[in-house]
Amino acid sequence: MKTDFKKNKLQIFTFIVLGAIPLFVDSYYLDNISYFMCWTFISLGLAVIWGMGGILSFGQTAFFGLAGYGFSVISINFLGVAGVSLWSIVLALLLTGIFGLIVGYFLFYGGIYDVFVGIVTLAITLVLETFMQQTAGPEYTIGTARLNGFNGMQGMPTIGFENIPFGLVEGVTQYYFILILSIIVLISLYKFKNSRMGLIFLASKEDRERVSSLGHNVQKVQLIAFTIASVLAGISGILYTNWGGYITPDSMGLVSAALPVVYVAASGKKDFFSVFIGCIFFVWLSQTLAINGKQFAIIVMGLILVIATRFFPDGIILMLKNKLIEKVKWLQS
Repeated sequence: MKTDFKKNKLQIFTFIVLGAIPLFVDSYYLDNISYFMCWTFISLGLAVIWGMGGILSFGQTAFFGLAGYGFSVISINFLGVAGVSLWSIVLALLLTGIFGLIVGYFLFYGGIYDVFVGIVTLAITLVLETFMQQTAGPEYTIGTARLNGFNGMQGMPTIGFENIPFGLVEGVTQYYFILILSIIVLISLYKFKNSRMGLIFLASKEDRERVSSLGHNVQKVQLIAFTIASVLAGISGILYTNWGGYITPDSMGLVSAALPVVYVAASGKKDFFSVFIGCIFFVWLSQTLAINGKQFAIIVMGLILVIATRFFPDGIILMLKNKLIEKVKWLQS
């Protein structure tokens, strides 16, 4: 236990600082930080399949949007039913997981690997975005929920309970809800990485044929990891929808699909904690640049991806983290 504490001192300190932030900032900045953290789950999911398994997917925003729309449709149709904003999350994530399972099955059991995974998943994302953009007419309704095309959906209930103090996931409660969920997800992902299945998945990145020859079902492990990543992307989609009170087809667009790749590559896809911190920073940077024009954010994010790929293949944030740890060790010696 002592060794684990020493090993994770930086992570523990970081989450203590994040936990204290609401004491020092107003609601405007707190809501912004909550927004930045919403994107960490989709990035962590990409770190699972890309960082661990070497499978680059451009389709994570498809699961992001599917979960957001699923949550919206279910909760709007059952508005007023007890606990709808909670059990609709479960159903939306179940829907997203099943979709991820189906897509993953055809990818891995169909023998699709390498760059073709990126092409297929990107195509799925763009098809879903294009379809949702064409749903503006009144005929595009599911029960009482209208899809509304380009304008997207709104009017879904806030997650939580209305009748108890701090029962709704908004403001400070939303911030701590996302933070605690982040800690749980990070711990779970590290456990998965160190598990037997995780080790098989890591090994398959280097030589999947050799791992298969040792009697391991590589396709099954890849499918499970891909499904986990799709559910994590779905969590981001639901949190994003809850944060803004809306979901639009743009959330599944080409730019939205590419940005998580930039966040993960620039952060350090082999380390979940670096991806978590890096995602918060790069989403903040992207949003800050977008104030002066969306094109500036896209150009700078693209430049960061090129620099990270060329000079920091292990990730900028991971490199800084390792240097900080080395510096602390040197000062303590």
